[in-house]
Amino acid sequence: MNRFQRSSLVLIIALFLFACNGTDRTASQNPKDSTQSVSEGLLPDDQLLIPGKSAGRFLINDPDSIVITALGKPDFSNAAMGKAVLVWYPGGKQDQPLSIFTARDMGNDETARIQQIRITSPEFHTFQAIGVGSSLREISNAYSLQIVETYEQDGQIYTVYNANEGIAFEVDSAYRCMAVIIHKADASIPNYLPLRDRP
Repeated sequence: MNRFQRSSLVLIIALFLFACNGTDRTASQNPKDSTQSVSEGLLPDDQLLIPGKSAGRFLINDPDSIVITALGKPDFSNAAMGKAVLVWYPGGKQDQPLSIFTARDMGNDETARIQQIRITSPEFHTFQAIGVGSSLREISNAYSLQIVETYEQDGQIYTVYNANEGIAFEVDSAYRCMAVIIHKADASIPNYLPLRDRP
């Protein structure tokens, strides 16, 4: 083997080793980076709506004591037969109530547990940036919807659209979302009327 062949062989081996090291480094970094970004993206924050699971820090099936500890005594409540609606006006905003519907499994679990959470603040949103203020078109592009209820309040007509994932949207006659409701994904389509209770 002459000097040129030896130099070429050394260069080929060096390039091969460099390529392998580069591939290994990329392979070892990418899973870590992607895992980190995914986990960071999935961490619920105080304004994140997760269908069937949570609204901000409040989770479906949590005891009502968690909400009361966080927000204090409700501004309004209505309870009967093991069921209750609790309403808060965060920051004193009368037009942006947070409503929580709880129920007790009488005879089995006497803890009042969260069944539905109704959000009217535009600060809350889903991963797809859907929330109060979104258009019906934006919502229907993100979720498969069906009409489950229509109601009148203060002279306005509203329609409730439910998605099987555990989220529903109250939409006004201008096709804008006025409230988002988080509920159990596997529950039969509930009646949302109690959540609109107010003083």
